[in-house]
Amino acid sequence: MTVTKTKTFGPKASMEKLLSVCGVVRRLFTRAELARTIHIGVIGFVAGFLLLVISGQLKTMAGEIVAIWIVDGYLLGHTLVLRRRHKPIFLPGSSMGMLIANLLGNETLYVALSFTLAGIVETCCAALILPGVKTARDLVEPTALLRFVLGACIVAPILSGVVAALLLEGIFTSHPFSSFSNWVISDSLGILIFTPVTLVMLSGEWRSLLNCGSRAKSISLLAMVVAVTVLVFSQTSYPSLYWVLPPLALLAFHAELSTVLVGTLLFIAISVPLTVRGTGPLWLFSFPSMQDRVLALQLFTVAALSTVLPITVLQTQRNALLALLADGHRRFRQLTEHSEEIVMQLSAEGLLQYVSPRATSVLGYQPQILLRRQILDFVHEDDRHQLKSTITKASASSADESVQYRLRRADNTFIWVRSFLAAMPADVSDEQTTLAFTVRDIDTYVLSEQRRSAEEQRLNDLAFVDSLTGLRNRRYLDSKLNELLQSLSVDADVRHLAVLFADIDYFKTYNDRYGHQAGDECLRKVGKCIEATIRDADILARYGGEEFVVVLDDFRLEQSVDTAERIRAAVEALALEHEGNPLGVVTLSIGVAQSPLGQPADTIDLFEKADSALYMAKRLGRNRVGAMQDA
Repeated sequence: MTVTKTKTFGPKASMEKLLSVCGVVRRLFTRAELARTIHIGVIGFVAGFLLLVISGQLKTMAGEIVAIWIVDGYLLGHTLVLRRRHKPIFLPGSSMGMLIANLLGNETLYVALSFTLAGIVETCCAALILPGVKTARDLVEPTALLRFVLGACIVAPILSGVVAALLLEGIFTSHPFSSFSNWVISDSLGILIFTPVTLVMLSGEWRSLLNCGSRAKSISLLAMVVAVTVLVFSQTSYPSLYWVLPPLALLAFHAELSTVLVGTLLFIAISVPLTVRGTGPLWLFSFPSMQDRVLALQLFTVAALSTVLPITVLQTQRNALLALLADGHRRFRQLTEHSEEIVMQLSAEGLLQYVSPRATSVLGYQPQILLRRQILDFVHEDDRHQLKSTITKASASSADESVQYRLRRADNTFIWVRSFLAAMPADVSDEQTTLAFTVRDIDTYVLSEQRRSAEEQRLNDLAFVDSLTGLRNRRYLDSKLNELLQSLSVDADVRHLAVLFADIDYFKTYNDRYGHQAGDECLRKVGKCIEATIRDADILARYGGEEFVVVLDDFRLEQSVDTAERIRAAVEALALEHEGNPLGVVTLSIGVAQSPLGQPADTIDLFEKADSALYMAKRLGRNRVGAMQDA
């Protein structure tokens, strides 16, 4: 027997392939994450090492007095932009770099560890105080800025100074860092300046400096700061220290936060070396030592920043608000220009204050032609009162109003439009209201509705009109008579209803002698004669065959009989030839029935009475009126 292996296909094989792919992805992800972790640790190590070496060189140049401490400000900014899982990698790496740099600076292991621990405590404390800050723009928010200044720039340096003082007490009494004030101020300046700068660089906000619109202005303002700082600190003849404040303030008013920080860095980079070398306005004053002179320069820098940064924050918020307003205006323009409706702004008096470009395609007017014109001047005269009252109502209340009317186009034709009106404040400090006013073209809809209504009316008329005579038919008569009887039951002691039942005498004989076409023409002529004799308010209908019914509303029996007599006489006066009638002309017999006084009546009862009265008139010789009323 030979056994052969075959490949299997199905759910089990698919699951195995999926698990295999997931394993490969997991291994790749683990390797990528490991490489990323190592990369962040290396960056922390290099940053801590290099920045500590640079800071050490600065304090050496200044005669063992450091004016600004760079390391902790940068480490804080870098820590803030990192993800949470990467911060525990970055901080130990930077600590190792600072420790090695301190050891290379001829410090003992204990001193190096003390300095490194104090710096890491400062960075961690400041980072905990600033949760959620990822960019310099986040940093200038009011709450974040308060935490940054009070917590990161004051509390964290003080805590770091306390840790260093406790760890190094009795070891280096003559070391410059034993000066607690110098430690706190230099660290505060470093955090105050280099943390925002680091956020600007690492978050990508620095790209705003390359904008063509602000590049030339920023460079000019920075050049002014550099020139004034060089002039002030390169001479010792005049006490002109405060002349550097106006350029910094001007920079704060007209530049972004990143540019202001660069200007402050340039000021420090110029003022500190020149002061240490023996020039500048601070040499006009006597200080016990260089440390005190540098401390005075530090305090002046803090005072300058406390003036410049609030201005920068306010300007940043103002620029953000202006950008938001500009964006809102742009969006509004786009919406109004692409909307099917014309968007307008009306004063309470109906003057057009704004008209969107849509007016050109809908009405044929350029928007500027309509400004400061009365909207009522373009409204059909039959609709002006309605629109005026709607404007008044909308101005006096906060409710939205709508109105339909006709508006004149530029070619003097009118179109149907619908407008929606809503009151809105004209100004923040103005109690007078204006109206948000929209105009929607509904001409096609209204005309189609009018045509539909006309068609419905025509169909209704066909349903209720006798095709032969053009009078109302029996269906219409029954519905109308029921309505009148229902209203009569409410007011029966005042109003009376009468039914006149008219029949052409010997009409069958007329048809036999003259033919059906002549009979139809006779019916039409008799119907027109009856219609011309009664009032417009009375109801006339062809009941069927040669019978006609007239309904008289609010008529007493005597008036009804008189009306019936006039109808009979008018038809006889037509003198329509009828050889089958003893009189030789077409005549009518009419029965009159009156609704009972104070009693309910119905259609059947009233018609039976009228028919009985008609029968009585025919029995008495035709061409006469018969009347019947209940007692």
